[in-house]
Amino acid sequence: MRLIVLFVVGLGTFAAGAALGAAQVPDVRPVFPRVMSGEDLGFRVEGRKGDIPVGSLVVRVNGEWVEVQFATGVKRLTK
Repeated sequence: MRLIVLFVVGLGTFAAGAALGAAQVPDVRPVFPRVMSGEDLGFRVEGRKGDIPVGSLVVRVNGEWVEVQFATGVKRLTK
């Protein structure tokens, strides 16, 4: 009897975890990547989440669009 109760509790825990995990997956519809841009700065649209575009910030380097990486660290605001 104890083994059956442990099995049911374990199965319920697994089902709850699976349901919670499935709820966390964003619903992004992929689209053909295109860059909405100015001269050297743009936004590469890679998908849509509802009506909201999803993508990455890009810059033009030697005629090619390259995804940016932001620097981290502490910088002084005054000299």
